Amino acid sequence: MNTGMIPTRYATALLAFATESGDETRMYETAKMLIRNFDEQVRLRSVLENPVVKSEQKKQLILLASNQVEGGFFERFINLLLLKNREAYIYLIMLKYIDMYRAQNNIYKATVISAAALDATVSARLSSIIEKKRKGKLELEMKIQPDILGGFILDVDDTRWDASLKRQLQQIKNELITK
Repeated sequence: MNTGMIPTRYATALLAFATESGDETRMYETAKMLIRNFDEQVRLRSVLENPVVKSEQKKQLILLASNQVEGGFFERFINLLLLKNREAYIYLIMLKYIDMYRAQNNIYKATVISAAALDATVSARLSSIIEKKRKGKLELEMKIQPDILGGFILDVDDTRWDASLKRQLQQIKNELITK
């Protein structure tokens, strides 16, 4: 079976069940937390793929990483993954769930990279401009990278606007070299 099909099938089922029970937003937050923890703790995925680690330990690890308590529908979902030996796919399943939830709810993700922290008014204005253009809700993530020197880089879905001082200086350098 294709590894792209497994996460899609499980994420589709999870979204359908979460929507039916009215917990799709809570599950969305859980999925984002789980992805964040997977990205911060890279060894987490290798532990889930390890056949020596017992299923109960894997379940407790996933519940801990997702900040969920036992007894909810997410635990039942984890039990299903463990029963079918699909726990190694949980990272991909959660990524797919996030994508599907965003598509269902018309949510766009944007990342602003700047040399220094932007104040709240600038980020709110930027959000409102993008929301008007995209006609949907925007989740704005801020990153600070001092090496861009100034300006900003804006990523919205698959589109990047680079208004950084570093890029502008590189353009000037390239123009001078070609002359």
